[in-house]
Amino acid sequence: MKIATDTWMLRPQPIDKVFSTVREAGFEYLELSPRPDVMPSYGGRRASKGKIAEIAAASKAHGVEIASIFIEQAWGSSEEDIRRAAVGYWKQTVQLAVDLGCDRINSEFTGHPSAPQAGEAAMRRSLEEVLPLAESEGVTLALEPHPGDWVESGVEAVDFIRGLQSDHVTYLHCVPHTYYLTGVEDERGHLEGVNRDIITYAGDTMEHIHLADTLLPGRTFLNPSSPGVRNHQHLDIGQGDIDWDEVFAVLREVRFDGIVSVAVFRHESRVLDSLTHNRRVIRERLEGGGDQ
Repeated sequence: MKIATDTWMLRPQPIDKVFSTVREAGFEYLELSPRPDVMPSYGGRRASKGKIAEIAAASKAHGVEIASIFIEQAWGSSEEDIRRAAVGYWKQTVQLAVDLGCDRINSEFTGHPSAPQAGEAAMRRSLEEVLPLAESEGVTLALEPHPGDWVESGVEAVDFIRGLQSDHVTYLHCVPHTYYLTGVEDERGHLEGVNRDIITYAGDTMEHIHLADTLLPGRTFLNPSSPGVRNHQHLDIGQGDIDWDEVFAVLREVRFDGIVSVAVFRHESRVLDSLTHNRRVIRERLEGGGDQ
C-alpha cells in the first residue's frame, strides 16, 4: 500500500518546496495535481524537458515518489470540439507520465448528469483513442465518478470500467463524494453503509482511494439555496460527517493494498499542519500505528 497526498494546496509553491513539504509531513509518495507550469486543468502540457528534470531532482532529493498524476479533461463532453481537444491533452498526459516515470493517471468521467447517454458515448469515443496509447505505454487510468459527471454512482462507474475489459482502467473511490455516490444526493445522511457497499462491490477493480472529509449537503448554507451544484468539501479527516470507522474498517477487511491519497483542498493557509494531521490519522487507523 502506498500512502500519498494530493498536491493541490501546494500548487503556488516551487517544485522543490512541494516535495520538501510532502516529505516533512511524513509522506513518501505524492499525487501530482494540475499545475500551470506542468499540466493545467482543461489544457495541454506545459512541462518542458527542464521542468521534468527539476521534478526528478526534487523527487530524488527529498525521497518522495510520484504515485500518480491527476488531471481534469473534458473527454466526456458532448461538444465534439471540446472532446477532441481533451483527447489530445490526454495523450500529452500519458507522455508526461512516461517522462516522469509514473505509471498511473487519475481522472474523472466529466460530462453532465442531465445527459448520461451523450456523456457515455463521448467518453467511449475518447477511450478508443486514449486507452490503446495508455496500454502500450504501461500506464493505468484510475477513474472516479465526480458529482456532476455523466455518471455519479460508484456502482455504475465500476460496472462501466469492468465492461471495458482492460487491466489498464481501474476505479478510484473518493470518500468526500460519499453523499452523491449512490447517484442521488443524500442531503441528510439517511443512507448508511455507502462506502462499505461500494468498496466491497468494487473489489479488485478499485486500486486507488481519496480520503478527505465533507459535511452533509443539508448542513451547508447556500445562497441561492439551489445553485445547481453538487455541494461538498475536501476537509481534514474528522472535520465533517463521514463515518471514518466504516471507511477504515472496510479497507482493512478487503485488505486494500493500492494507493491511499489524502485529497484535502480546503486548508491552504496551514498546509503542513493539514497534511501532517491526515498522515497521522492514516498511520493510526489504517496502518496500525506503525510506520509506512
